[in-house]
Amino acid sequence: MSRALTVVLTALFLAGAAVAPQGSDVPVEPLPADQEFHPAYTLQQDAIGTPEPEQAATVSRAEEDLPVEPLPPDDPVAQGFEQPTWVGDIEDTSLAWTRPDLALLRIEPDLLGEPRIVFISPQPEEEWIEGAPVTLRWLASRPIAQVRIYYYYDRCKLAGRSRGRFGALITPMTPNERQFRWAVVPWMDSPAFRIRIAGYDADSNLLASDEIGVRFRPKELANIPSTCIAILKRKQRLYYYVEGHVKRMHLVSTGRGWYCTPNMRPGSYDRRRGAMGKVFRKDPCAWSRAYHCPMPYWLQITSTGSHGIHATSPRFYRRLGGPASHGCVRQHRADAKVLYQMVPVGMPVYIF
Repeated sequence: MSRALTVVLTALFLAGAAVAPQGSDVPVEPLPADQEFHPAYTLQQDAIGTPEPEQAATVSRAEEDLPVEPLPPDDPVAQGFEQPTWVGDIEDTSLAWTRPDLALLRIEPDLLGEPRIVFISPQPEEEWIEGAPVTLRWLASRPIAQVRIYYYYDRCKLAGRSRGRFGALITPMTPNERQFRWAVVPWMDSPAFRIRIAGYDADSNLLASDEIGVRFRPKELANIPSTCIAILKRKQRLYYYVEGHVKRMHLVSTGRGWYCTPNMRPGSYDRRRGAMGKVFRKDPCAWSRAYHCPMPYWLQITSTGSHGIHATSPRFYRRLGGPASHGCVRQHRADAKVLYQMVPVGMPVYIF
């Protein structure tokens, strides 16, 4: 190597060494093994700082981005009913009358002096079954010539928060024949609803109104015991009955796609899942060995522990009301906590 070339290379080396301290201030890309910084090793947590519950660790990012399962539609809407245009009937409660008026209406309606209308069927707190026909009956004094009947209810709450009110017409304005046959009781997203009748004169002026509360039961749950847990996959709802009355109704998520939430009742048996159909065990902080994640407020409903009712994590709350789980029955954490505290071991469980 010539002396001139050696001098040039030496000069370049010294120049590079001079700028090295400035280059050392540039941030270094963390290595994948650096768990504190690398996103692939970040443990995502929910709002209260606990790891993601059931099966969340197995959900791919592509699955997280899938469209949200829509809530099951209310049957009245699917049938073409419009939202009510009779808000004035509801607000004018001064025209409603009480049950004591019924006796006098039976004897001589026109002696009351003012127009009145009162339901005689259904009875207060009567229970109606989804899909069954019912006949509404009422008494009315003159000059009530026509009536309009509708129903409304507050939708099933989510974590104690309102999801709004739904209402629809049972019949538009119709002649006052003092009875109307409702061919099919539709699905109600509530354990109870209100029926209201408004009476009008021949010129469609509102004269009187009455309303009554009715309890509702899905058709699959018509013959279950008076105290049990019942889960309706068709509508993604959980019901907790105590002595024939719904104490809790929750939005849930059951198995999605090929992840099956099995139908069951007390005494059911499956060779892989074992005995099914009751609460076998409770655990406020259960752990899934299959998915390596916690399952808060666990109610075990198979003897092998393959399936249970438990809380899901906040990022899956938006999926409640549609299938989304790997087979368990997921709930909002707030709802799961309340149910866990109310339900004893041995409680019968039905899944339809």
